[in-house]
Amino acid sequence: MGVGKTAGWTFGALLLGVLAGFAGELLRRQPAAKVQQRYVAPEATRTTDARTPQPAPQPAAEPVTR
Repeated sequence: MGVGKTAGWTFGALLLGVLAGFAGELLRRQPAAKVQQRYVAPEATRTTDARTPQPAPQPAAEPVTR
């Protein structure tokens, strides 16, 4: 077997393994609690003592030039 053919088989097997790994991750079943935990904000961010932002100050009136 030539060096090129061996390299081709090696590269092909590696590519096939990577694609199989991605497919396995996409098709893996996850418990609903784990999925919800990923997308719902943690309870620590919902504090009652958090300050509300102050309204932005109004811009100063521009002077009238004539």
